[in-house]
Amino acid sequence: MIRPPGRLFWKCFLLIAIVQIFSDQAVHQWIIHRNGADSAIQDAGQTTSRPPPPRPFVIPEMIDVVASLGCAALLAWLLSKPISNLHAALSDAAGGNLDIRVADRMGVGNDELKDLGIEFDHMMSRLQALITAQRRLLHDVSHEIRSPMARIQAAVGLAHRQPDQSLPLMERIERECVRVDRLVGEMLALSRLQAGVDSSLTEEFDVHELLSDIIDDAQFEATAKERSVSAKSEVHGTLRGNVDLLRRAVENVLRNAIKYSKPGSVITLETATASAGRSVVISVQDAGTGVPESDLENIFEPFFRSPMHVRKEGSGLGLQIAKRVVESHGGTIMAQNVPSGGLRVNIELPLLY
Repeated sequence: MIRPPGRLFWKCFLLIAIVQIFSDQAVHQWIIHRNGADSAIQDAGQTTSRPPPPRPFVIPEMIDVVASLGCAALLAWLLSKPISNLHAALSDAAGGNLDIRVADRMGVGNDELKDLGIEFDHMMSRLQALITAQRRLLHDVSHEIRSPMARIQAAVGLAHRQPDQSLPLMERIERECVRVDRLVGEMLALSRLQAGVDSSLTEEFDVHELLSDIIDDAQFEATAKERSVSAKSEVHGTLRGNVDLLRRAVENVLRNAIKYSKPGSVITLETATASAGRSVVISVQDAGTGVPESDLENIFEPFFRSPMHVRKEGSGLGLQIAKRVVESHGGTIMAQNVPSGGLRVNIELPLLY
């Protein structure tokens, strides 16, 4: 497919055309002036000798050369200056300076070079955010693994000194090993989602069938923790994607709601259609204390815990995995505090039909 000429092309074209027009007009004026001068001399009948006229077309050729050189110099400056700025920015970025930005130094106007600078700035901002998130994730993973490993080492030391307490200490070690194993599993799942390994999104399945199994498992888990799940899922529509990933995403949200709800409370799950029936919204509401408004966006970040819930157990990756899964299916996930108390998480997914 042949792309039409861009703005930079037209800028160069107009510059050359203007220079050419003015140079042609200058040559034309010179010829008229020269012819007029010759005619005036002949009409006056002057016979006195005068210097011979310049060689024909020497001056017009000089005008063309000067105009061409000026135009070439201007074009070279217009093109080389932003490219030099971009080259310097790339060198700085290769040296580790991710704060560099070049859009304001890519010249005036609005052309492809300016667009290139804007895209470069966007790329650097995105790269900076990814590297910062990666470093924070590495720090958080190290912290999350260090804590159970330290408890395992302490339990092993106590078991050596107090052999009679080996049974409860072994149970403690087992719990910590399960916690580390769960954390590693969540990290692997998140890594696969970020790398796009689990990208087989070709299955077709009904929303109601997807949620029925999830609700049964969540009800069983909630009962063991003195809570209950109330579900109202009457939407029947077809989704396309990976059923295992979507099941995991909704389960993570439900487990989070069960964990942060008060004993004896009811967690509600409801479905509704949106966007004129083109999507389904899965709404999960807990019966907890909610989170500060400033933390609503952050709860989907890895290992984030609101100051109100720092003592709760868990890897802190469940909602991040849910967000990755939902977005990979073309959906959205958001959280909001409920005025009557608690937190509501809405998952919106596009329906196939």
